[in-house]
Amino acid sequence: MLPTAEILAALAGQSWSRVVEQVAARTRRRIRPQAVAWDARRARLDVRLVPAAIGGWAAAWIGIRVGTGPALSAGMAIIAVGSVLGLAASTAHASTHSIAAAPTPEVPAATSSAPGVPAVPAEGRRYRKTARHSAWSALALTLLCIGGVLLAAGFKGDSRTKGPIGAVIAESGTVTATLTVTGEPRAAATGPPAFGNGARLSLNAVVTEATAKGQRFGANTPVVLLGRYDWAKVKTGNRVATAGRLVPGRAGQDAAALFLAGGAPRILPVDFGWAQWTAELRSRWRLACAWLWPDAAGLLPGMTVGDRTSITSDLDTAMKRVGLTHLTAVSGANCTLILAGLLFATRSLRMPRWLAAAGAAAGLTGFVALVGPDPSVLRAALMGLIGLFALLSGRPRRIPALLAVTIVVLLTVDPWLSGSFAFILSVLAMLGLVLLGKPCARWLSTCLPQWIAQAVAVPLSAQLFCAPVIVLLQPQLTVYSLPANIAAAPVVALVTAAGTLGLPTLLLIPWAAPAFVATAGLGAEWVALAARFFSGLPGAAIPWPAGAVGVALMSFLCVLTVATLWTLLNLGRVATMAAAARGRLPARWQAAVGLPAVAAGAAAVTGVTVWVLSQTGLI
Repeated sequence: MLPTAEILAALAGQSWSRVVEQVAARTRRRIRPQAVAWDARRARLDVRLVPAAIGGWAAAWIGIRVGTGPALSAGMAIIAVGSVLGLAASTAHASTHSIAAAPTPEVPAATSSAPGVPAVPAEGRRYRKTARHSAWSALALTLLCIGGVLLAAGFKGDSRTKGPIGAVIAESGTVTATLTVTGEPRAAATGPPAFGNGARLSLNAVVTEATAKGQRFGANTPVVLLGRYDWAKVKTGNRVATAGRLVPGRAGQDAAALFLAGGAPRILPVDFGWAQWTAELRSRWRLACAWLWPDAAGLLPGMTVGDRTSITSDLDTAMKRVGLTHLTAVSGANCTLILAGLLFATRSLRMPRWLAAAGAAAGLTGFVALVGPDPSVLRAALMGLIGLFALLSGRPRRIPALLAVTIVVLLTVDPWLSGSFAFILSVLAMLGLVLLGKPCARWLSTCLPQWIAQAVAVPLSAQLFCAPVIVLLQPQLTVYSLPANIAAAPVVALVTAAGTLGLPTLLLIPWAAPAFVATAGLGAEWVALAARFFSGLPGAAIPWPAGAVGVALMSFLCVLTVATLWTLLNLGRVATMAAAARGRLPARWQAAVGLPAVAAGAAAVTGVTVWVLSQTGLI
């Protein structure tokens, strides 16, 4: 039992210093030595590029909403300022180093120029100058990143609606268009009021040619197409012709417009290219998985190549109720496992390190092309590269810098990611693993075996960071999300490895593919069973307030969880801090401030907790 009683007794004023020592000693005995060994220098994270990432993210979010002209003007001005600051900081830094490198004559110890003012050694002055130069360099880099992202947002926003198609979108005009399908059809709840109630499917596409008011013109405009059930036959890579109406999209959306299809698609003949080949391979993979159990047959294509078209609605609902939907999309974990497997295979063949890295990168590129090089997959690939670099280099403190660079690069390539929930959740999950993963494992290891603590810490740290954003998508509290993710975690690597090996086997040695399908299918069936079991438990999905109130309540709950874990591990430190705070009070107040203060604090926490539960409908 944790020594809570001793803390309360101490707060009441009984043998304060002695009890503090007992609490600290008992807490130290309960913690494994390897769990508390902590090198402060290794624990210090490299956060120098974090301001650049935050500034770039804000610039992308603003740049896609203010329009092309303001974004370009602001971007050029900010880049000019950043260049001047960077040049000045570089010149000052070079001069400081030249002065430091120059031989200095032997002089007496530094003396103060004024009486009563302590002397500052030359090394200290140089250190302060170097720190100032580093701060100015970081500011210059941040401004350059902000300006670059703003320029990218301006140029890309202009290219999407450049030409006559911009006027057609502004007028919500009718066109006859040729489109290239870039995403699989998926169910849409309803269409906009102007489209009627017939819209049941939506898909991503790019308008390449269009005819409006007798004028034919080219375009390169991404749209979200809304159509009826006859659009279910199209696949990624198809070129289709149809008539419809272009409606302006909302500011900040990835698609420049909505295309309200007025009829069935007419699939145009095209040369059999890479997109068609990958779509055909995904279709063959779905057929190869069809003989499995129904849940595994629908889930396995999603866990391997991100194809969710075969997942049944009840299984999809069950996975949403327990927070397992991230397994049905290509994530950074998939890419990390693929990269690690390829590196292991190439290094086992005694390949040089550079050749092994090149082979792993080529394999990952092929996987990304197979799944579909859309922004979410590219983001997952880069996140996977970050995870693998941390694994191989043994320098996890560099992950924040790598993550910051990844964010800036992705936002420069696609500024519309700044408002993508998938992108936001990926970044938050990575931050949770970096900032909270290792400390959380140490905290949990005080009462759990080390391997269990590590298995729990990974999903818990990611969930604590992602939960406030997930509430915006699903206003509910997934009570069993943590145990469901822990139950599914052991088979994710098996499914990814067997499924990835099964794809080339299906092409080269078709008769051997069922072995890989069966192996991966067992893991997928386990995930489905875990999802159905935990979603069927009482209170699996508790209603939660939507909007800002829900985000605030969930953030409070996550902070309270982290604070509780830290307090349970650091009871001795808490008692010491409380003793120090109490000792600074006047003597006549120390008797009053003790157990009553603890009771008041406990009452306040209890009141807030009861209010949170009442807001969520639990009480």
